[in-house]
Amino acid sequence: MTYQWNQNETIDLLKELVEIPSPSGYTMNVMSKIRTALTQWNVEYETTHKGAVIATIPGKNQQQHRLLTAHVDTLGAMVKEIKSSGRLKLSLVGGFKFNAIEGENCLVHKADGSTVSGTILLHQTTVHVYKDAGTAERSADNMEVRLDEKAFSKEQVKNLGIEVGDFVSFQPRFEATASGYIKSRHLDDKASTALLLQLVKHFSERESSCPIQHIFIFQTMKKSVTVETPAFRKKPGIYRC
Repeated sequence: MTYQWNQNETIDLLKELVEIPSPSGYTMNVMSKIRTALTQWNVEYETTHKGAVIATIPGKNQQQHRLLTAHVDTLGAMVKEIKSSGRLKLSLVGGFKFNAIEGENCLVHKADGSTVSGTILLHQTTVHVYKDAGTAERSADNMEVRLDEKAFSKEQVKNLGIEVGDFVSFQPRFEATASGYIKSRHLDDKASTALLLQLVKHFSERESSCPIQHIFIFQTMKKSVTVETPAFRKKPGIYRC
């Protein structure tokens, strides 16, 4: 069975994945999407106690295995403080700088599963008021989330259901250009996730089994915990991926 690459289907899947908010530590929704897809394709999988999904495609040769992996978590933030002004102070989740998200639209994810939208801006945004608008350090002390709500005090923000510790995700701004390029946040590592899912779907549709067994691990974090996969359980040792 010759593999027929469906570019449009892959791009649609990638768009769907990047638009599912999943900052590190808040990946349950995108993992649910992956489990649903595997179930639809009748692919055997299991979920580890730390949330990773391990899918197995049987092979004729059970002594040889190929392991492929990708992670689904992205850069994001958490609410560090609710200011008296009703604006939010952030703590970054991931190794990046505040200037990378200045002006970005975002979502605050509340405990009940609903969201409140906002914008990440420098406190000294108005250039004709703040002389240091251009030179002020883009740091946790100067950057803040301005909510799209009439909430101008800490009490009003808390009445919205927002609390310290809530996750904050960034709008991906996905765009597939006519020239064949894709521009988006969170392509690391959801582009790899989309490609692996397309491979899993292809293998699940094959009329004959693969020559060797394939293991696909969809991890919840880039710096993975140690995982013992089903394919290697008869062999000594723990395999890190």
